[in-house]
Amino acid sequence: MGKRGPIPQHERVRVLPGREERRAPPPEGITEDQARLWRAIVETEPQELFASEARKHLLRLYCEHATFRANLQGLIDRVPIEKILHPDTEDGFERMLRMRDRETKTLVSLATRMRLTNQSRYTPTAAGTAGRNHNPNAKPWIMPGEADSYFD
Repeated sequence: MGKRGPIPQHERVRVLPGREERRAPPPEGITEDQARLWRAIVETEPQELFASEARKHLLRLYCEHATFRANLQGLIDRVPIEKILHPDTEDGFERMLRMRDRETKTLVSLATRMRLTNQSRYTPTAAGTAGRNHNPNAKPWIMPGEADSYFD
């Protein structure tokens, strides 16, 4: 037996051909780690943010630098403390730290240029308001009003 009555609005609405949401796919020639990061960024940002080729190029650079920095950090983390303090290997470790700092600065610069950082999304006035309204004692894992049910 079929449904009775008029068809609800939400069942009548359909997406027009060519209007589906299309997220920018990862470009050819990047590694799987870079593609994974690309998808994570593209899925969490507004679709139109990466509509231009220039933005896609910046995002590719960001993914390349981010994965290189992560690999470099992995190398730094594996260096035993004895080698860090040893005079023969001290210079190499210092070079790795300088490379990591350079990659971090590049990542921050690219993120700011692509408007991925909060600094680029808020006006100084809005940021000030958000800072004043922030409760430093709030526990982020408890939703507002949720704690009240525990104390009734």
